[in-house]
Amino acid sequence: MSVLNLFYWSYWFNQPYIARGWVMWVWVGGFLGLVLTGIIMRMMSQIKEDNLIKEVFRRFSNLGVVMGVCGLVWLFLRQQRVPFLAWRFWLLFWLIILIWWLVKVLRYSIKRIPEIKREQTERMAKEKYLPKKK
Repeated sequence: MSVLNLFYWSYWFNQPYIARGWVMWVWVGGFLGLVLTGIIMRMMSQIKEDNLIKEVFRRFSNLGVVMGVCGLVWLFLRQQRVPFLAWRFWLLFWLIILIWWLVKVLRYSIKRIPEIKREQTERMAKEKYLPKKK
């Protein structure tokens, strides 16, 4: 395969050949790896005690499981040579969604969590001086 094929519409919107040999197992292993990572992240979110860290693990878990299962479904449709649903542009669409979702999760964990922690400390400092119910 030539890299120049990526610039032709016919490459993205034609029926691909089925994957065979080690290529198929790399695809299956990658998608199953995403599902397994999602399951591990889900278990880690149950173990952690900090709610913000739990939320990050939950988001990564959802990302891994959903994208892994969608990838496995796409690979199954490709292997069965289902018209339209097996085309390569679905993989490109899958990759764009994966990157977008990953950026959102990373932005939450890198940018939003410190802001939430700062807001919590400010709230605790203010509540120290507020009257409490008796």
